Amino acid sequence: MRPDVVIIGVGNPYRRDDGVGSAVIHRLRAAGLPGATLAESDGEAGALILLWQRRRLAVLIDAITADPSHPGRIHRLVVPWLQTDHRTATSTHATDPGEAIALAAALGRLPERLVVYAVEAADTGFGTHLSPAVEAAAGLVAEQVTAEARAAVRASGTKDPERPPSGRGQWG
Repeated sequence: MRPDVVIIGVGNPYRRDDGVGSAVIHRLRAAGLPGATLAESDGEAGALILLWQRRRLAVLIDAITADPSHPGRIHRLVVPWLQTDHRTATSTHATDPGEAIALAAALGRLPERLVVYAVEAADTGFGTHLSPAVEAAAGLVAEQVTAEARAAVRASGTKDPERPPSGRGQWG
């Protein structure tokens, strides 16, 4: 049986801070998060929709660029309140997650609840290390997502041993 919760790290781990989604997923895998599917994605709309459709909770983690920039600042957005401005959005992904969300909504394929954690990036150049501010934010996002996922798993009745958690933009 497929878990009711999916957590998706979106981005490119070879583009420095754009790899924040993957970094959070790696932290969650290391910590263990029973009752949830953990996935990494390049942001392609069809793949995202297949991952989150018919789920109780889907959580996306991605990098964004903003002007002015505050590297490491975390934005938590809940659909249907998520607003994206496609006129100015730029992305290192095939499509930005906002387009995938709009397509899923039009097709009736959104999960029951969709939460997006967007972390403002400092550097999306080539490389595999996160900037210090985004690295710190990845730890905070992992803690917040763990708490949110555990609550959803408990609400669905899936067994999950209780463990305390370890404590306007453009898509990146």
